[in-house]
Amino acid sequence: MSELIRIIRDVAQARETVLARRSWDEVEITPALQAGIARIFGEPLSPDQAVERILADVREKGDAALLDYNRRIDSAVVDQLRVSEDEMAEAWERTDPELCQALETAAGRIRAFHLKQYQQSWIDWDDAGGALGQVIRPIQRVGLYAPGGRAPYPSSLLMAAVPAQVAGVPEMVVASPPGPDGRIADLILVAARVGGVDAVYKVGGAQAIGALAYGTESIPRVDKIAGPGSLFVMLAKRRVYGQVDIDGLPGPTETL
Repeated sequence: MSELIRIIRDVAQARETVLARRSWDEVEITPALQAGIARIFGEPLSPDQAVERILADVREKGDAALLDYNRRIDSAVVDQLRVSEDEMAEAWERTDPELCQALETAAGRIRAFHLKQYQQSWIDWDDAGGALGQVIRPIQRVGLYAPGGRAPYPSSLLMAAVPAQVAGVPEMVVASPPGPDGRIADLILVAARVGGVDAVYKVGGAQAIGALAYGTESIPRVDKIAGPGSLFVMLAKRRVYGQVDIDGLPGPTETL
């Protein structure tokens, strides 16, 4: 477990790490990460410079850039970016029924919570014929980022998808990185099904954020991007903010 999650055991250590409030530009880069960037781009770049290049490529080349970065970064070769209905069904069948039920229970509890926050349009007329009011409408399309890797987080996907569903968002799409076998983690696909997602795409990292922000031949442009991710995902969200809305820039947490 310690290899996957860094455990902070006292206040002094927390102040030096997760509570230090460093900017994304001050994140320490490991030699392995530096070497990976140099291998992918053929020259040493900072993470932000790498993200800038990825976003420019996605904006200019669309799907071709996504397929290229799938191969170069995730060692994944995929025939099509969108997950098929058959793939969704097969992921459901491979997943323990008790786990599927647990995710459905979680979705129900998340939905019950957010239904209490639901806001409706209102208008108040005064005796002179004047009125004050508020019109509340859902945005048209939301893009949800679901991290992959060694520990996929279906709960994070549900906590982004279900509130959007409660708010009445007509369309939700998910982007998640494929593994070397070209598949997205079954748990992510199951959570997407439980959360009522309309489409799932096999692309991760900064390139996924670029696709959601700008749109490509296969992936529609969204109005808002939500979900946690790596340093590169956060840097990409920071760069596209203003062209598309984002939920925020989630950082590390000390809560298990």
